[in-house]
Amino acid sequence: MIIPTKRLLLGALLGLTSLPLAAQKVKQVRTLPLLELSTDARSAALGGSHYGEASSSLLYTNPTSLLYSPSQFHGSASARLMGRLEGADGSLQLYQATAGLRLGEWHGLFAGFRYLGGLQYEAVNGQEQSKGPLSPYDYSLDLGYALRLGHLSAYATAGYVQSELGDRSASTVTFGLGAFYRSHAEEPSQGLSYLVGAKAQNMSLGFKYAKHERRELYAPVFVGAGGELHYGLSQEHRLGLSAGADVFTYPVNSSSVALHFGGEYSFRRMLAARVGYQHDTNGLQGFTLGLGYHGRRFQFDGAYLAPSTSGANSSLLFTAGISL
Repeated sequence: MIIPTKRLLLGALLGLTSLPLAAQKVKQVRTLPLLELSTDARSAALGGSHYGEASSSLLYTNPTSLLYSPSQFHGSASARLMGRLEGADGSLQLYQATAGLRLGEWHGLFAGFRYLGGLQYEAVNGQEQSKGPLSPYDYSLDLGYALRLGHLSAYATAGYVQSELGDRSASTVTFGLGAFYRSHAEEPSQGLSYLVGAKAQNMSLGFKYAKHERRELYAPVFVGAGGELHYGLSQEHRLGLSAGADVFTYPVNSSSVALHFGGEYSFRRMLAARVGYQHDTNGLQGFTLGLGYHGRRFQFDGAYLAPSTSGANSSLLFTAGISL
């Protein structure tokens, strides 16, 4: 199928959003959707809330979680399948791999890689001549550092992002900061405990896909806060509530507020069932479901994201982790 270049770009950006919806439902399209998509199945199943403890994909969710675990090393990988986009061949897919190393009791170092792609378009120039197939994709290389100070912890991240539209490309550098406070350094098996945090992510340098473009583009910058509340009913049964809000502040013409809500039931802290909902004032919304297994060394989580608009694509996200 032949698609004009402008429509190709719009379709790609719409298709790479966290919950792909019909085009008319999205008010403004932000660039580099790779930076918004959840790569952790637990977080995704809780409505996208990423202000709680993380057991996988730590660098992209909560790097400080490693400093409160008995593990010295944690690695994880995930795959997110988002289906086909009308007018394109292939299917949209997101992959990530991360690793974290705890240095003593107070410090942690992290590295990660993300890739978003899988679609192919046939584009034409202004004379309606075919330019051949184009395969847009984005990837990022990221580093992070986490510090623990008793019940308080903080982290900083930096990343290099490369975006390829097939016939044009751009790159930029991003930065992020976050801080968390835990009611307990070691979460009790019974009773109430909580975790609260705040983040500022995707602060970036400007970039252009072509030198002649006048206006620079920027990554989707957001600041947000949220947390998790846990209650141990007994040694075996545990309930959790999660909530968070992300305020996308820049670029100004695509600013919005994304709200995340989720609940979790876990049995012996090994098996978990989750449900959630997320709503972005930009027009994206949907329900989420998930299951998880967290053993001493291995973790497996799955999430299903169902958009609330008919005709939109649902997506599946699977995460596997190992702790040593």
